[in-house]
Amino acid sequence: MNVCAASVVERERSMQAGVVSGPAPTGAGEGPGSGTCAPALAGCLVIPPELVAGVRAERKEPTPQREWGPIIAAYLYLGGLGAGAFLFAVALDWSGLGLGVSPAGGAGPAVDWAALWMLWGPLVVAAGAALLVLHLGRNWLLFFTACLNPRTSWLARGFLILAAFIVVGSACLALAVFAPRWVAGGPVTWRVLQALAAVLAFATAAYTGLLLRSMKYIPAWRTLVLPLLFVVSALSCGAMALALGLLVHGYAAGVADLNADIAQALSGAERVLLVLEILVLAAYLWSLGRGRPEAARARELLLRGERRLPFWSVVVGLGLVLPLILEIVAVFASGRWWIPAAAAVGVLLGGFALRQLVLAVGVKEQAPLLRVSAWRGGAALAGGAP
Repeated sequence: MNVCAASVVERERSMQAGVVSGPAPTGAGEGPGSGTCAPALAGCLVIPPELVAGVRAERKEPTPQREWGPIIAAYLYLGGLGAGAFLFAVALDWSGLGLGVSPAGGAGPAVDWAALWMLWGPLVVAAGAALLVLHLGRNWLLFFTACLNPRTSWLARGFLILAAFIVVGSACLALAVFAPRWVAGGPVTWRVLQALAAVLAFATAAYTGLLLRSMKYIPAWRTLVLPLLFVVSALSCGAMALALGLLVHGYAAGVADLNADIAQALSGAERVLLVLEILVLAAYLWSLGRGRPEAARARELLLRGERRLPFWSVVVGLGLVLPLILEIVAVFASGRWWIPAAAAVGVLLGGFALRQLVLAVGVKEQAPLLRVSAWRGGAALAGGAP
């Protein structure tokens, strides 16, 4: 009979005599290999030493996931960037500010390559989808098979959304380049095609956040604020990428202020989006602090942990605060092209860093059996205070 069993027998004898000698034994037996003793309903449960060691190991701080790294971050970033840029291109065209989409009259050019500077979004999304296939490696065939049944995962649903946007958006691009005279007339078919592509573009931007939210084992991603944050960031990055491209287009054409009216409209929208993104990011961090311990751990990593330097310097400083200041300065310093260009570069770098850091702090939720050390009895088994 081991020490634990003997203690239980002694306790039963004391209870029969009307005397309680003390609390139920929870200590470990003497000698090597005796294991750890825990009280049970009808005796004593002897826990093997290797299980006790495993429980002690699981009481360490949970670690973030490592499966999704920079390639997936680039996939999410390019998907949002291309979708956001396309949405702004369509909005500008509907407001009469489109470049290369609406040539004047029916005597416009037969081929208008300038439309590429406005409707390049589907090409960028296609590049992001290629990164996903690269990440899958040998499993790409199984993934495409899963796409035939989109009820299986958000990854499959999202890939179908991306594929639909790439096809419809590329059709808009092809028509704007190779049939500008037909597009200039503004037929109903063209407007319907633009509207359908815009809906798919918004779905693509939202999907980048919904994909992460569908991962049930990572509490830091299981919040409705994350898709909203990714949508706002996609619009912000898309607007700045579009503005930067149009700036290059103007200088390439030899007319620096060729797209001044478009740049002014994008700058005004960007100031609103930057303020909105700061508020949504603060709401996301607040939701992490009120979530599960793994979500709070992710927040700690961003604000004061090992990810604090890139978060505060790149995401907040370079990607949000500095561009907002530059955009405000640009209102009073018109003609200085480098100010909006610097703001655009900062927003684009901060947008990628945001997605990379959200992935990097995705702390996995521990399985119920591994969380036994959080239970009062489990804490005693692990050798810690209850």
